Amino acid sequence: MGRSFKAPKMGDLKQWEKVQRLWDSGFRFGSLGQGGDGERFPDKLGEVDDFIRRNPDHPWRVRG
Repeated sequence: MGRSFKAPKMGDLKQWEKVQRLWDSGFRFGSLGQGGDGERFPDKLGEVDDFIRRNPDHPWRVRG
C-alpha cells in the first residue's frame, strides 16, 4: 500500500471501498515529502471518481 497508508477502522466499509477504488486505479500511499505536490487524496467515497478523473498524472499514481 505504501509507507503512509493508515488503515480505516475495520467496520468502516465506505472508507475501505474508497481505498480499494484508489488502489485499483493505480494510486499508492507514499511517504510525505516524496512524489511531488499532488492533490490530496479524497476524504469521502463520493469524491473518489472526480478525484481519479482530475488526476491522471498524480505523483502517487503508478498507472492509469
